Amino acid sequence: MIAMANVAIDQLLNDSLIGRLGMADSDGRPYSLPFPFCWHQGAIYLRLAMTGRKGAILQNNNQVCFEVDWCAAEMNDYASIIIEGRLLPVTDLSEKNAVRTANEAKYRRLRPHHRPGHGRSTALEDLAMHKIVVQTISGRCMEPQTHRTDHVPDSQRWLAAAPL
Repeated sequence: MIAMANVAIDQLLNDSLIGRLGMADSDGRPYSLPFPFCWHQGAIYLRLAMTGRKGAILQNNNQVCFEVDWCAAEMNDYASIIIEGRLLPVTDLSEKNAVRTANEAKYRRLRPHHRPGHGRSTALEDLAMHKIVVQTISGRCMEPQTHRTDHVPDSQRWLAAAPL
């Protein structure tokens, strides 16, 4: 696997439907959950109620990781991103509004048909939104397979001139 450039990381984050939020409880036990998300202005945004096991963990430890991946149907081509950072509540209404607008545009583009919960009319004040403030980000993709002539690997779209 080779490093992905920033532009490729942005593209994969903007084109991915689901990512996985990883956290650890006070005993160090890992816990991971899938979430739709929005990559906006250098942060990951999630609609996240602080309930249940995840809420209990995150109340005590807001240090998280977030993983996104992509692979070809034959699994012969792939890319993945790991983000580490702190999960913080979003309270600013203008930030919530900008992210909600960006998130709705993303999912309309990627999934133009109805999806459960899409178009909810939750008031901004009541919207349970959190963001991961990025501390580190790392993207990796498959090395180009120059020996293959019948197919240019899709992961080459994740390659750009300068890796992170």
